[in-house]
Amino acid sequence: MNRQTETKAVKKALKVLGCENASVKHGTGTSWGWVKIYLDIPHGPGCTCVIHEDAPRETCDECKRLFRETRERIEAAVIKATGRNRYQSEQILVSLGFIE
Repeated sequence: MNRQTETKAVKKALKVLGCENASVKHGTGTSWGWVKIYLDIPHGPGCTCVIHEDAPRETCDECKRLFRETRERIEAAVIKATGRNRYQSEQILVSLGFIE
């Protein structure tokens, strides 16, 4: 599968998951074979995250769970859409952030 076809397949799979606003890119140079997905997600419904003025945010357990589950669902969808094998699946970068 070439990179353009792979990108389209990944975007289609992410749309089925409800991740329409995800950005899908491929690596360059030494990361040429990598698929990179960038997505901002909302906090969980029971969010109790604490944002400090002068320190990093303390992410609550609800948002940590949501973050982990979303990343796992995206990785599984990308593997299925692209047909990547076990070795190639290690070349999938899912970068999630929270919408503030």
